[in-house]
Amino acid sequence: MADWLKRNKKICFIAGSAILICAVILCIFSVSEDVEKQNSDMPTLIVETPQKLSVSATDTFTLDVSISSLGEAVYPAASMSIAFDASRLEFLGVEEGNVFIKSDNTSGQTLPEWNYNTDTCNKSGLINIMYLDMTGGKYAFSRSLLADDSNVVLRLKFRLCGSARAGDVCDLIVEDAVFAASDETQSLAMTSNTLTVKNGKLVIGE
Repeated sequence: MADWLKRNKKICFIAGSAILICAVILCIFSVSEDVEKQNSDMPTLIVETPQKLSVSATDTFTLDVSISSLGEAVYPAASMSIAFDASRLEFLGVEEGNVFIKSDNTSGQTLPEWNYNTDTCNKSGLINIMYLDMTGGKYAFSRSLLADDSNVVLRLKFRLCGSARAGDVCDLIVEDAVFAASDETQSLAMTSNTLTVKNGKLVIGE
């Protein structure tokens, strides 16, 4: 009788432990799925790069920087810092994208004018770009002005340096990015985990 009780206690302990482990695993998967869903819904800044660029290409080329979405606020300021390999790439400037800001003209929208310093960017290997609406909202970014598909905030213009060789891989890493709202709690920023990023990778081919 005593042996039977011991065996049953052992079986109950093992079964209870197994149930507890399963419950913990299910909880972890549930949290992971919730985080993944939250991240998929979060606005994302994307550096889009071609699959491969020929080392013999002598012309300039552009890389799109796009945004997946914006929040419900308006954003009178935006900035980003993107690191690049200045030993293989020469940064030539910024070209316009297709994401508009609000305007008081007849169409109600216009393209933003980005501020940057090309020489400083090439010396540091860090592209610092900023837009600032001095009115605080009259010429701001807004979700209502985004397209349904492609939303290119701006295009980065480069050329390959003579030092570039086939097989080189040049990463473009967003070190900081923010779409600032007048109410700081509504801003989208990497530092507050309200804006995610996808970095670019430029592969040099033959």
